[in-house]
Amino acid sequence: MSKSLLACVIDRTESAFVRIKTPGIGSACVITASETVPYGGEYLEGKHRQRAMKKLVSLTEKHRGENLALCYCPEAYLPLKAYFPCGASGTARTDYCRIEASHFLHRPDEYLHDHVPCADSSEADGLEKNLILFYRAEPLVTLSAGFAQNHQLHFCGSPLLPMVFRSRFEEVAADLDLDNARITLTVARNGRAEYFNCRSVKNRKEAEYFAIHELRSSKACTGCAVRVGGFLADRAMTRLLERETSCRIVPPGIPEEIGFTGKKLSLTVAASKAIETALMVLGQAPCFSS
Repeated sequence: MSKSLLACVIDRTESAFVRIKTPGIGSACVITASETVPYGGEYLEGKHRQRAMKKLVSLTEKHRGENLALCYCPEAYLPLKAYFPCGASGTARTDYCRIEASHFLHRPDEYLHDHVPCADSSEADGLEKNLILFYRAEPLVTLSAGFAQNHQLHFCGSPLLPMVFRSRFEEVAADLDLDNARITLTVARNGRAEYFNCRSVKNRKEAEYFAIHELRSSKACTGCAVRVGGFLADRAMTRLLERETSCRIVPPGIPEEIGFTGKKLSLTVAASKAIETALMVLGQAPCFSS
């Protein structure tokens, strides 16, 4: 039985949506519609917030009534490691995260969170280590309400879960996002988070320094392919990282077995994350090229 899903990703400086259809069991997914626009989270957090939200919500108006997965890249993350009982249900884990938030955050009701198990968890004493990412609830709450007027939301969160899902089908998944105000390195293996760090930067020189530092100091991505994207991920940055680190730098990828019925989607970070998000919700195994 065929299924289809819309996925919309709002990155920091761009946004993308894709409509993916799965013809049936054993068949490759097909992108039947897509669009990338040059505005994202930075616009939603500025003085033109309302206008930007209307533009983003309008991306999927042609497909009113279809299921939607929404992924938002927040301005900042507050990471926390916490131990949960092994085998705890999703509802219980959410409750544990809220308890952690009440101790960790000022005004915890103003934050959302995503959580995944850690790769170095030994499950000793019946406990499992988890990575929790807290981030501001706005503007994602308002944005999701806007999309919910036309769609049923099947996912609403940060890029962490789709990226970790991708690692189930790769030897290791490593993403380095280079934006105007921050760099983020995420490494996952076998559906578990192995490394995460997010640093604020003031300019390109700081981004270069901390990107090199992260790739050199993180043993999790030594010698592996690192997918690099973001506003600062130009050719000069790529060459610098390849020269100064032992990592193989690759651009955002689209799964090799994904087909297109129209114009092929441009290889941007937002577009790649949109496909990742859709595949996670659909439960498909991606074959990402690198």
